[in-house]
Amino acid sequence: MKRILVVVIVLFTAIITMAYLYFSRLNTERENNDNDLHAAVNNSAVILSFQNDKSILDILKSQPLFSEIIGEENYNQMVSLKNHLLNVPAINSIIDQQGIYISLVPAENRKIDLLYTTQINQEATITQLLAALKSSKALLQEEKAITRITLTDSSVFYFGVKDNLLLLSSSDKPIRDVIAAKFEKNNEFVEYIKLNSRLSKTSLAELYINFAKLPVLLKSVIPGKLTGELSILNNQNSFASLVYNYSKDKVLLTGTTKANDANNYYQLFAKLAPQKITITNILPINTANYSVFTIDNYANWKPLLDKWLLTQKTDEAIENTTEKINQKYHLDLAQVFPKYFKDQIITFQLSTTERLGAINLSNGDKTDQLLLELSTEYNEEIRLFREETLLYAYFGEPFKKFKRPYYTIIDNYLVFANNASTIQSFLNSYKNNRLLINDKGYSYTINLLPNTACISFFVDLPHSTDIFRKNSFSTYYKHMISENGLKNYSSFTYQLNGDNGKFQTNMLINKNQQIITDSLAINIDSLIIAP
Repeated sequence: MKRILVVVIVLFTAIITMAYLYFSRLNTERENNDNDLHAAVNNSAVILSFQNDKSILDILKSQPLFSEIIGEENYNQMVSLKNHLLNVPAINSIIDQQGIYISLVPAENRKIDLLYTTQINQEATITQLLAALKSSKALLQEEKAITRITLTDSSVFYFGVKDNLLLLSSSDKPIRDVIAAKFEKNNEFVEYIKLNSRLSKTSLAELYINFAKLPVLLKSVIPGKLTGELSILNNQNSFASLVYNYSKDKVLLTGTTKANDANNYYQLFAKLAPQKITITNILPINTANYSVFTIDNYANWKPLLDKWLLTQKTDEAIENTTEKINQKYHLDLAQVFPKYFKDQIITFQLSTTERLGAINLSNGDKTDQLLLELSTEYNEEIRLFREETLLYAYFGEPFKKFKRPYYTIIDNYLVFANNASTIQSFLNSYKNNRLLINDKGYSYTINLLPNTACISFFVDLPHSTDIFRKNSFSTYYKHMISENGLKNYSSFTYQLNGDNGKFQTNMLINKNQQIITDSLAINIDSLIIAP
């Protein structure tokens, strides 16, 4: 009996010991796996991730769009890095099958640096990595904890290590920043990526976006503050995790977007049922961009809006204004917009930079009659609101800049702008059927995505050329109009569908269909780090 007891104790101890060692190793591996993520998100709002696996990257080799989107200079850097350094067998074997993160990091002189982050395999050591680097034909020069690498084609990169991480960039600052950084144990963005990533399971590549840091990155592209349609990115505390879907003629990513701020306006739509978008049918042919919001049941949505107005500290002013208007004009505003609004609101900007807004109505004639006392006549078709903030009071943030606009009601749509000439321009386009919906390229694009959404953002790139020229630094404008850049691209779409507090997301960057994409194909397998 004693012998049996001893054997049981020994076995039990062995099991406990093995379990401890196993889970200790798991925890160590998990910590190591997190290190590359922490490094990748440090000072970066946008991160691209893929696995260093030839079988995965081979699938991408006919993708013709990669170099055009990231820019020829950045693409050439990546090719040079692979061909002259990372393709060295001794180096590649140390990082084979590891995840690779490419982070966009804001830099000085209106530039954006690329930071490459990966881990070395468990069987390898930093010493082996350094030895492999020295055995290559690259010229190495030590510079205060990092190494300056001059490749055989004269390209210059900087190399650094932190724990088990390999860091590479064409600039030394992103690497020094990562080495000096103390990683937070509970970084919200890292935890979000870990929870949503499918990189090692089903996806070829993934894109992660931290919208809170995006304005800092965009300062390298756009001078001054984010204004106009881009102002929605200010104080936008949201994360996105998007999976790349293979295509030869477009970039399509799908995944989730999560608004972290409970007071975010978009949260008002996070639990709504998506609606079919039809209000875009009224847009003029020269529309540069638009933002659509759908509301399936206004009566249920209005209390959410009221709570949001409370967080913006505009609720009391709106309530007082509404009461004064009701008394002054002997109206009940609750019987106007809440009663006759249908289900969609939109703001849009024309290529001329003019901005407009619109809502669809269940009964345009009745709404027109009710608004007569609240407005003055400009001409037979256009009127001007007498009072301010009416549209903001009933629909919120998108209409904040339309304080006392001119408006017209036509075919059950109320369309408004801050200038009468803008409304007249809209009417001319609408009556003469010069509409965006008649553009074949636009029709093709919108048919690539579901026609239902809670929120949809769209940018027509050709119509936005002049706007971008006036609001971006010359380097990025030149990339937009370059044949080797974005000239042959038609549009950008970001579509959100409510899903119990988060958003199912589609992001589409589409190319002009008349372009023969095969002639622009790039050899993306030149980026593959293969043994």
